[in-house]
Amino acid sequence: MSGKTDRKLDSSGKPMLDFITKICDEIGPRVGGSEAEDKAGNMIYKEMSTFCDEVEKQEFECHPGGFLDYIWVTAIFYIVGVLFYFFIPLLSAILILLGILIYFAQQALTLEIIDFLFPKVHSFHVIGKIKPKNEAKNLVLLGGHHDSAYEFPLLSKLGGYSRYLIMLTLVISILNIILSLVNSIIVIPFLDYIQIGLFFIGVPLILIIAAFLRSNKGVLGANDNLTAVAAILEIGKYLAKDQNRPEKTEVWLVSFAGEEHMRGSKRFVSMNKEELDRRNATLFNLECLSGESFLLATAENLFFATHSEKVINMGKRAADDLGIDIQVGPLKFAGSDSANFSRKGLDASTLFGRVKKGTPADWHTMRDTPERLDGESIAKGAEIALHYVELVDQN
Repeated sequence: MSGKTDRKLDSSGKPMLDFITKICDEIGPRVGGSEAEDKAGNMIYKEMSTFCDEVEKQEFECHPGGFLDYIWVTAIFYIVGVLFYFFIPLLSAILILLGILIYFAQQALTLEIIDFLFPKVHSFHVIGKIKPKNEAKNLVLLGGHHDSAYEFPLLSKLGGYSRYLIMLTLVISILNIILSLVNSIIVIPFLDYIQIGLFFIGVPLILIIAAFLRSNKGVLGANDNLTAVAAILEIGKYLAKDQNRPEKTEVWLVSFAGEEHMRGSKRFVSMNKEELDRRNATLFNLECLSGESFLLATAENLFFATHSEKVINMGKRAADDLGIDIQVGPLKFAGSDSANFSRKGLDASTLFGRVKKGTPADWHTMRDTPERLDGESIAKGAEIALHYVELVDQN
């Protein structure tokens, strides 16, 4: 590797694979707010306690059902709205529009306006802190999440194409609104036939999305996202050794809870923003590191988040120094905890492992198991994050 930075971690990824397998075997799926999520958090806390200078749990409350199960509320607004077209067209337009707004508010903007309709749960993040040799001038957060997702049957069958089904349903809903507004102003009988046709297309579509968006099965989440948790632990063990400690950079290893419903990191930001702002902290987040390629995200389109140029440039430099090829660009589908940081003006980005067609390997499917992981890919992602810390410490 002449001319390139030497790698510091086990290139096979075996220690990380062993940790991932242990959590999957002993705990299993870990959906947000569950006892299993807590068990995983406690196991990570115990592991961090063996090498970190400080370890803490940050507890929070939220309503996870508001992130995905809002779709049933949206479906009800849509169906009732379409039926009102034949009685009160203006009310029809209002109801369908409300359904669309609930979609954007709950999923894209994570505003939690109807979260109160769903059960409250308690979760906690785990934060392991590694102090520098000298006074801390920088603060770097390395992030991953230990909760796992529900199975997405729609995604299992259609893959990334499932977003086109959602987009088609959205387009039909907008057409419903336009027809309702026109009919409230002037009666055009021909429009009724169009509306009926859209009704017979739109209602099945939205019911299919609602019924198959998620099942009641939790996935093991080996790649999404125990690969990241295992990576930050391995990085932490390296940095905690006296000879490897950063000179002036404090490192927080953050294992987020509740990423799969996007409430966890939102709570983390609200609880820690003052300190993160004051200390000019950056988040280098990791997701689904077992893959065929890496994407360093400049944005997460689904959540209207634009990431930090500072983090992106440093992350790209870290990969280049190591001779690891990565792509830099927007994430068009799915998202990460970095979205909640960037939307609040904090410096963040996420390194995603992907397969060639663009989505993370086995994402939100029952196939996301330890035996399908590529240890060398995980090790490469960990090396990039480790070198990111080293570069920040040099500046």
